[in-house]
Amino acid sequence: MNHPRWRCRECGERLYEHIEGDYQCVNCGRRYDPEQLDENAT
Repeated sequence: MNHPRWRCRECGERLYEHIEGDYQCVNCGRRYDPEQLDENAT
């Protein structure tokens, strides 16, 4: 499972790459499209 350096905007936990091509927070379940995430997000 690929885990980039981005963090969830809701709870701050690390995001993980989802099989459907987007990114998911396993803590709160929020999902992000790659376009929503930029290189400066923490």
